[in-house]
Amino acid sequence: MTDLLICTALALEARAVRRGLSRCPVRVQFRRTGVGPRRAARVAAALPAFDALAVTGFAGSLVPGLRAGDVLAAEEVRYGDQTFACPSAPLLAGELTRAGLRARTGSLLTCDHVVTGALRRDLAEQGAHAVDMETAPLARAAAGRPVAAVRVIVDTPADPLLSPATLRGALAARRVLRRLGPVLARWAAAIAPRTVLRDPPGLGGADLVLVLGPAGSPEARRLLETATPPARLVDAPERIELGWLRGVRTVALTATGSTPPSLVDTAENALRGLGPVTSGIRRTAGEPISEDAQP
Repeated sequence: MTDLLICTALALEARAVRRGLSRCPVRVQFRRTGVGPRRAARVAAALPAFDALAVTGFAGSLVPGLRAGDVLAAEEVRYGDQTFACPSAPLLAGELTRAGLRARTGSLLTCDHVVTGALRRDLAEQGAHAVDMETAPLARAAAGRPVAAVRVIVDTPADPLLSPATLRGALAARRVLRRLGPVLARWAAAIAPRTVLRDPPGLGGADLVLVLGPAGSPEARRLLETATPPARLVDAPERIELGWLRGVRTVALTATGSTPPSLVDTAENALRGLGPVTSGIRRTAGEPISEDAQP
């Protein structure tokens, strides 16, 4: 069973997430860091053993499209000149959306101070979507283990901190936090080392086949029909449900001729966010599958 460590800055954030956890498929521990990167770094230096790390709580939006109560599943966490990748963000965003939440992926920036005024616009122009004050030191401490950074928006450029709308935003964000627990548990339950096969012959040799392509495509239907193990048709990594991956150790990825190769790459990268992946690539007909173990 996976050991999931959930870190929040505030006790009220931890209580909100904990309320949503029941009959959990993973072992869960909580750690409260306090506010700010220095406090988070002190806690990060003495974390208990864990298999997967999730950092959650409130954040501030830097872009107009992120409103109070929205959820950002960070694709990356930036802090100064450091960047920490969170490859499974598309899988989390899709799961959050299916849970009825407004979710998207994007870049999360950790700062050592509250961001206000024109600085929000400046940071947004540099590619950041939201800002917090704790995630980066914790992401660094994950040291290659799966990490998720899932932040609920409280304040926005239109409704900054200490405005009358902040209270409404905080109440909305707390309600959303109560719904994050089951999604984080499903994410942790899907974590495992895997082999990913690219276009295996006969679509066999896998526990799960993911066919990447448009639903109405005759080629996609043919691929589904010829797949030996259970097969799922998806048109984006966000459509891959975490529940499909629980207990699955070998995944085959194949795509229709009209599907961009980058989509297959993106799907494999998302799976790498759930643990070490060994790749098997079918190069041309009749050639053997080459395997390359990667973290």
